[in-house]
Amino acid sequence: MVACDEVSLDKRLQYVEPPEVTRAVLIEDFTGQYCVNCPRATEEIERLVKEYGDSVVIAVAIHSGPFSKNKGELSPLYTEVGDMYFNNWGLSAQPIGLVDRLFGSLPFSYTDWAAGVNFEVENEPPVGILTDINYDKDTRKAAIEVQTIGLDSALVSGSLQVWLVEDSIDSFQLMPDGSRQEHYNHMHVFRASVNDPWGDDVKVNHGEVVTKTYNYQLDPAWVPEHCSIVTFMFDDDGVQQVSKTKLTF
Repeated sequence: MVACDEVSLDKRLQYVEPPEVTRAVLIEDFTGQYCVNCPRATEEIERLVKEYGDSVVIAVAIHSGPFSKNKGELSPLYTEVGDMYFNNWGLSAQPIGLVDRLFGSLPFSYTDWAAGVNFEVENEPPVGILTDINYDKDTRKAAIEVQTIGLDSALVSGSLQVWLVEDSIDSFQLMPDGSRQEHYNHMHVFRASVNDPWGDDVKVNHGEVVTKTYNYQLDPAWVPEHCSIVTFMFDDDGVQQVSKTKLTF
């Protein structure tokens, strides 16, 4: 269940003093449970998060592509939307990823993710993103409010994307030595796009705030305490800023 409410112009465009915002970097990790080298990419993400912090490096594991399929069967973590992204970027080998969708969404080998992160953290973000979530445990519905704050001196336009991810999923994974680990701990797994899979158009001037609200009902199989909302704004040049907010506290 998804809904998006537009806030009236006089309420959504308010001048505020732009805060100091640290650049965060999005890694879209296109992975699969039948991919023997994908755990190595996961280890690289863990290393980068440890180095930069979990508020600076934000990863999403998108189970998709040929290594999410085995003899016609889809893996438990596969999603059609994730596969649509995989095909849209023209990806083939796995593990592979996008780092802030740099260079026209050029795919990076996981061994090059560190260079992409190091490049991006030096750039000031043109927008800030604040996400507030009100989760009702009885109905399993989340009311999500996203504020996009203009930080750049010029008008910033792009698409706002809102994803739901889940941590600590116990499921199988093929390992680099060829073995199958039945109880692998899958982290930051893409579950669904809360809004349109290609985002909602947003334009924001310096010091202005644009607010969008969404409603989403969690799948019964997902654990709310392990879920987060990843929100990012992007344009043709890449991701402008990203944030991650826990669904419950």
